[in-house]
Amino acid sequence: MATDTVTDESPEIAFTRRDALKLAGLGIGSVATLGVGVGGLRAVTNGAFSAGSGDPYDLWHDWTTMSGIEQVVAAGVLTCNPHNTQPWRIHVDGDTIDVHSDPSRRMPLNDASGREHFAGLGCAVENMVIAAGPAGFTTNVVLFPDGIASEHVARIVLSAGGTGRDRDLAAAIPHRHTNRGPYTSEPVDLGGFTEQSTRVDGASLLWITDEQTRERLGRLYVEATEAITADTAQSTEAFTWFRSSRESIDKHRDGLTLDGQGLGGLTLFAAKLLPAQSRKDGDAYWVKATREVHTATAAAYGVIAVDDVTDRTAQVNGGRLLARMHLTATTLGLGLHHMNQITERIDRDTAAGNPDVFSARWAALLGRPASTGLLSFRIGHPKRTPGLSPRRSLGDVVTTSVTN
Repeated sequence: MATDTVTDESPEIAFTRRDALKLAGLGIGSVATLGVGVGGLRAVTNGAFSAGSGDPYDLWHDWTTMSGIEQVVAAGVLTCNPHNTQPWRIHVDGDTIDVHSDPSRRMPLNDASGREHFAGLGCAVENMVIAAGPAGFTTNVVLFPDGIASEHVARIVLSAGGTGRDRDLAAAIPHRHTNRGPYTSEPVDLGGFTEQSTRVDGASLLWITDEQTRERLGRLYVEATEAITADTAQSTEAFTWFRSSRESIDKHRDGLTLDGQGLGGLTLFAAKLLPAQSRKDGDAYWVKATREVHTATAAAYGVIAVDDVTDRTAQVNGGRLLARMHLTATTLGLGLHHMNQITERIDRDTAAGNPDVFSARWAALLGRPASTGLLSFRIGHPKRTPGLSPRRSLGDVVTTSVTN
């Protein structure tokens, strides 16, 4: 798999994107002056004037004009997924949609147990189920039809006769985006998350709203983020999925981008004027944002709970619930940000044979064994509109059976 990695051995330019934070204090005229000459060229190269537009973003804009099976499948591609790895391969044969894992899109160091990879596939399955009703179909879903060890994760059989049960959630599909920016201090009314949106067979939702518990959990997130960034191999793997220029976005159409980091408009524009940041700079920003923005402004945390986080079926079902949760949050005007640093470190330490320094504290905060806490996120009222993430086209991920 090709990546556009920048290593620590790459020549460093003294003025990096980390300095963009300082530019937030400059006037508009000062930043505009930086936008000419070499800076202007970098702004174009890094997509300062083309965010959210062009081929990598077309599916977000075109989804509402689609219909039938095409719209159902496209809903799966627009779902939330880990690190925007887009871990699926999809095959369509008549009214049958088969969802397969793409092993080349796994992250064995940041997702050692595969929980996020298979949860992402579950998100795709549930988005398709949600989209199917308003598109005129009922669905029958069978998980792992070829056995639990297979990469064939799900078969969705469509039949005529859709319902309006998930119409609101389906309408939210092209508007659902991860919001990594700051949230306001306004409390969140969890009453909008009905049983319909908070339960999937095999998975349930745990809310963490108590202020003291939230503060303790926030400190644990920061510690886990520091542990990931201190682990060179884990940090390097994550950095290979960061698309630092418009050229790399157009090439890969996946991964994380500057537009998705929740930066303010002026800071984001300034960041795109500057040379690509090093891995260490990116890690330093992530730790700082986790401490000063993500955990500092979380109104509540949610945890997807299952019987056994290592069970493949449970991982998929947890992802299905997560997709419903994120779409529900979107309908309520709430921001949702997936935060799995703690479980990523638990799995990394387990796989590497390191001392387990997070499970006991994770379990204490959950009030249940660590082996049941699959995925987690924060929610709140967002201060900023999140940027779009790139997506591969249907032609890149979907195959169809040809009949004569």
